[in-house]
Amino acid sequence: MFEINGHTKQLAIIGDPVEHSFSPQMHNYISERMGNNYVYTALEVKPEHLGDAVRGFRAMNFAGMNITAPHKFEVMQYMDEISEQARQFGSVNTCVNRGGRLYGYNTDAHGFYKSLLREGIAVKGKDILIVGAGGATQPVAVLFALEGAKSITIMNRTLVNAQRLAAYVQKTVGYTVSVQPALPRYDLMINTTSVGMSPNVEGCPLADFSFVDENTAAADMIYNPEETVFLRRAREHGAWKTVNGLGMLIYQGMIAYELFTGTTLPDGMYDDIAREVFGK
Repeated sequence: MFEINGHTKQLAIIGDPVEHSFSPQMHNYISERMGNNYVYTALEVKPEHLGDAVRGFRAMNFAGMNITAPHKFEVMQYMDEISEQARQFGSVNTCVNRGGRLYGYNTDAHGFYKSLLREGIAVKGKDILIVGAGGATQPVAVLFALEGAKSITIMNRTLVNAQRLAAYVQKTVGYTVSVQPALPRYDLMINTTSVGMSPNVEGCPLADFSFVDENTAAADMIYNPEETVFLRRAREHGAWKTVNGLGMLIYQGMIAYELFTGTTLPDGMYDDIAREVFGK
C-alpha cells in the first residue's frame, strides 16, 4: 500500500447511500499502480447538506470528487464551470478542483458507451429500448442521440417521467425520443433502473421480453449481481450478447481519474482493474 503523508491529495465520492461503492478500491488501486500520491474515500452526504459538503470540499482543498445519486443534478449549481457535454447531459458526476475553482464533468455516459463498444455492441443506426427514466438515463439518451442511434424508446412505469426526459432530449439535441414501444424488436435493450440490484436480486423491471431476438443485445447498469434477472431473461429469449454494469463502472472511473490527476492511464489498465479489484 502506498504511504499517506502530508503531501497526499484527497479524492472522494459523495452520495446517499454510498457505503456500497467500489470507487475507493478502484481509484486507490490506480494510484498505487501509477505511483500517484492520492487517497480516495467514500463520504455519505444527505441531500440537505450538499451545499455545505461542496463548500467544505473547496475549503479543505480536495483535489476531486465523484458525485453519485441523488446529487448529480443538484450539484451543478455549486460548480464554477461545467463542461459543454455535462451541461448537455444535464448532470455532473465528476468535480475537479483547480486552484479553488470547481469544474464539473460527466463521465457516466461515455463510460457506459465505451463498455458497450468493448463488447462489440454498436449504437449508431440501431433501434434502442431503454427501461427507466431516472438520473442515469438522461445522459445516455443524449449521448446515443448524438452518436446516431436510429431510434430511442424510453419505457418507464411513470409515463410523465419518460415524457419529461424525451422533451429534454428534444430540446437539447433536437432528437425525437419515443415513450411507447412501437417496434416488434430492438437491437439493444438497456436497464437503467436499480430493479434487480443486490440484495433484491429477484426483481426485474420488464415483464415483456418479446422485443428480444437473436440479433438483440441487452445491457444492465447493475453489476451486482453479475447476471440480473433482466439479463438472464434476455439471454433466455435469445439475445446474442448480455452485458452488466461493471464495464461502465470501470470506464467512468478511469475517465474521472484522468481528469482528477492529469494522468494518462496506460493500455491494459481496464483489464488490470477488472482482475485485481473485481476478480474478473
